[in-house]
Parts: sequence; C-alpha cells; structure tokens
Amino acid sequence: MIRRSALVAVALVMATAAAAHAAQDADTAAVRRVVEGFAVYAEAGNLTALDTLFGAGRGVHIIEGSGVNHGWVDYRDNHLKPELGSFRNFRYTYSSVEPVVRGNVAWAAFRYALSADTPGGHVESEGRGTMILEKQEGRWVIVHMHTSGRRVNPPSGGPGSNR
Repeated sequence: MIRRSALVAVALVMATAAAAHAAQDADTAAVRRVVEGFAVYAEAGNLTALDTLFGAGRGVHIIEGSGVNHGWVDYRDNHLKPELGSFRNFRYTYSSVEPVVRGNVAWAAFRYALSADTPGGHVESEGRGTMILEKQEGRWVIVHMHTSGRRVNPPSGGPGSNR
C-alpha cells in the first residue's frame, strides 16, 4: 500500500512538472511571436497591429540609440509614423531572438537588420535590441524596448564625403 501511494505521488509530481514545462514553453513561444511581430508589423507599416503589441501606457519606454520616447503613443506618433512614412522598399528583420520567461515578466534579446530607401538615400543598419514584456490580462505585451545599432552602408557620397 505504501509503495502504491509513493508511485502515485511520484506520478503526480511528474505530471505537475510536465504541465508547468508545457506552460513555460507556451509562454516562451508567445513572447517570441510578440517580439518577431514587431518587426513584421513595422515592415508592413501596420500601426494598428503594432498597437496590439504594447501594454497600457504605464511606464512604457522605447529607446533607440540615444533617443527616448515615453509611452507607445509618443513613439508611434512622433517617431515611428513619420519614419515609416518616409521609407520605401523597407525591410526590417529580427534574428537570434532569445526569450526568457519568469512568471508574468519576460525579456528577449535579439539582433536586427534594417534597410530602406529614404529621401536622403539608401540606409542599411544592423544592431541589437532587448524587449521586456509583461503578461497583462492573459497576453504578453511590450513594456520596454531598447535598440542600438550602426549604419552598415557608407553615406551616399562615398567615403570622406559630407553627404
């Protein structure tokens, strides 16, 4: 009888651990989809879809290089919308996305590559970024984003030019 009870207890512990692991895997996959979705929606110029990826305005910060926007709406309206409006042949991809989930908070480091034709010429840059996400009302949303990169193509006038 004791042996049977021990086997039942071990089976329950294993089932609970398996369920927790499956939930962790599902959250990790959901966080990855949100992070990768940002690049997909930005490349498409779909601001409405991007709206769904961000949490309620409390404490959201978006940092690009040395620029800071306080809140998704500030970033969307004063940075992203004008920038996307000036881009043609825009390509924006994320790679090496590494999500980590701890309870209702997650973060993901990633690499990005960007290319676009702009009124000032063709731009190509690459860099790294980090997003912090929070699970709000059952869904993962971005509450902080930081990217930093460098231009990988020379200015339009070539090396040593003022352009």
